[in-house]
Amino acid sequence: MSADATPWDAAVGRGLAFLHGSLGPDGLPSARPGTDPELRAPLTGADARRHLLVTHGVDLGFDPDHEGLSALWGLALLRPDGERPEERALVAVLARQVKRYGHPWRPRYRLFPPGVPFAADTGSTALALSGLARHGLIAPDQQDAVARELLDTQIGPDNGPIPASWEDSDRTSSHGRRYDAVLAADVLSALHLPVPAGRLPHPAAEATLRYVQQHLTGPRTGTRYYASPEAFLHAAARASTLVPALAAPTRRAVEHGTTQFADTALELALLVLAAEYTGADVDLPGLRRRLADAQLPDGSWPAAGYLRLGDAPLYFGSPHLSTLFAVRALRPETPPGR
Repeated sequence: MSADATPWDAAVGRGLAFLHGSLGPDGLPSARPGTDPELRAPLTGADARRHLLVTHGVDLGFDPDHEGLSALWGLALLRPDGERPEERALVAVLARQVKRYGHPWRPRYRLFPPGVPFAADTGSTALALSGLARHGLIAPDQQDAVARELLDTQIGPDNGPIPASWEDSDRTSSHGRRYDAVLAADVLSALHLPVPAGRLPHPAAEATLRYVQQHLTGPRTGTRYYASPEAFLHAAARASTLVPALAAPTRRAVEHGTTQFADTALELALLVLAAEYTGADVDLPGLRRRLADAQLPDGSWPAAGYLRLGDAPLYFGSPHLSTLFAVRALRPETPPGR
C-alpha cells in the first residue's frame, strides 16, 4: 500500500480532484462570508459588508473578499510527499498563493491580501510558517525571523499570551489587545517547530501555553474568532504533538468532545484530526466512515463556517476549506514523537 493509500482512498482521490479542478489563476478560491455558522446563504464580500452596516451599524472599511484561509490551511494540511500529481500541483500553487499574503518587509503574514486595511496577524503568520516549513519552502534563517517576530509581540504588564496582532498594528491601537485560544495554539505549534524552538523557553510562549491550558479546562465553547468548539480542540491537539504539556489535558478534552455529535462535516473532520493527534480512545474508523459518507457527488465536503471576524457576526468557510480538512482527516499520519 502506498504512503497515500487508506481505506478511504477513493474519497481522498475525489477530494483532491475537486481541489485541483478548482484552481484558478490566483490559486484556490477564497472562503465565502455568511451570517450564520452553517453558511446556509453565502454572501459576496460587498453584500457581507453591506449587511453588517445595515443590520449592526458596523462598517468593516473593506469588502471581505480574497482572504487566504484556504491557501494557508492547504499548505499546512497537504502532504509534502504526496504521490498524486494533483496534490503536488496543489502544493506548488498554494505555496505561491501563501507568499502573496506576506507582509512586504516584515516576517508577518495576513488573512487578507496587501492593500486591504486589515493588519497582519499572529495566527496567519504562525499558520504560514507551519505550512511553509512542512514543505521545506522556508529557510532556517527565515523561520527564525518569523519566530522572533511572534515572540516580540508586546505581552504587557500582565504577562498575557501572544495577542492576535502586534502592538504596532493600527487595529491593535484602535481596538485594544485581542486574544484567542485557537490562534494561541496555532502560534505554539509554529514556535515548537525544530528551528523556532531554538528561541524557547520564552516568557511570551510560556504565557501563551498557560492561556491554552486554561481554555482546555473551561467550558466547551468557541472562541472570539472561531465559533466552533471543535476548532479549538483541533488547534490544541495539533499543538500537543509538539508541546508535551498539552498532551494529557487535550486528550481528555477530545475524548469528551467526541461523545457529542459534530453538527457539520467540517467539525467532524476537525474532531477526527484532534483524535488522531492526541491518540484519544475513540472510534476513529467509525468517525472517518461518517466523514467519508458526507462527501458530495462532486468530490467536495459541504461548506461550513470556520473563522469569524471577532465581534462582527460574519463567518467564513467554503467547500474547498472543508475538503482540505476532510482529505487530511481521511489520511492518517504519525504525529511527531509518537
